[in-house]
Amino acid sequence: MTKSNMTDQTEQIMIQTAAEDPDRLLCVYFMPKSVRLWACAVLGWRCELLRTLAQRRSEQIAGSMAAYVRLQWWREVLEGTRLPEHPLAPLLLKAIEQGRLSAATLCQQISSIEAEIENVHDNGNNNDKNEASFNNADKTRWVTMLRYGAGAFQRSMGELLGLNSYKEADYALLQRLEAVGMAYAAGAMIRHFPHLKQQGRYLYPGTLENLRQEAQQWLAIADMAHLPRYVRVAALPAIFAKKDLVRGTQHAGKARGLGDKWAVICAGIQCQIQNSKYKIPETK
Repeated sequence: MTKSNMTDQTEQIMIQTAAEDPDRLLCVYFMPKSVRLWACAVLGWRCELLRTLAQRRSEQIAGSMAAYVRLQWWREVLEGTRLPEHPLAPLLLKAIEQGRLSAATLCQQISSIEAEIENVHDNGNNNDKNEASFNNADKTRWVTMLRYGAGAFQRSMGELLGLNSYKEADYALLQRLEAVGMAYAAGAMIRHFPHLKQQGRYLYPGTLENLRQEAQQWLAIADMAHLPRYVRVAALPAIFAKKDLVRGTQHAGKARGLGDKWAVICAGIQCQIQNSKYKIPETK
């Protein structure tokens, strides 16, 4: 693939995902040029997975079955047992083949969507239940879903920077990036709670204040300020999370303000300057 083709593909994916996930798209933009196409592909793919939730909502039980079938199709594509008949599939498979991405981390994101469909189906509209009726098992399921979803997405960004989960030091860094993804998703849930509730999403089984506290703990685990410089570019969503965790739901369903975006842009530019000489480890 030529540089020109890679640039064209990156821009095309960015355009397609801009309306669906503008926050993380902005963060992905500052990833090193050598892996930006792969980062955009993972983000575009995550948006593709999330569309199955809309399908499930629109068609009720039949939609749930169709969503499961679609997710299983993607799992088989990643396992190499199904033809990659989707524009993003060859990119993901190439990244896995080159050792840039872990198939297991990508499959976790599929499991996360399946878990949301399953829990919403089993619990009915869990958003209408009394918050006090939820127990630790409910919260454990929800947290696992978040870890395998937004957390795994952020782990993928770390993998693209060359972090290897088989190395002890890298594994710890990947866990911190996972915490970044979870904090960002929790902050977004707080910000858009009424909007997500209306959509029938699988929401945190407790109070918003409890969710805020858990998200703050994940931010503390991530400790973005003390991440190695070359890793911080994969932790930019933590900036959005910090903004969202000090607010309420007054901006639900609305576009993010310029101040938040500018904070990420400044941090992203700083990362690019600091990492200008960093070389991502060679893949196989």
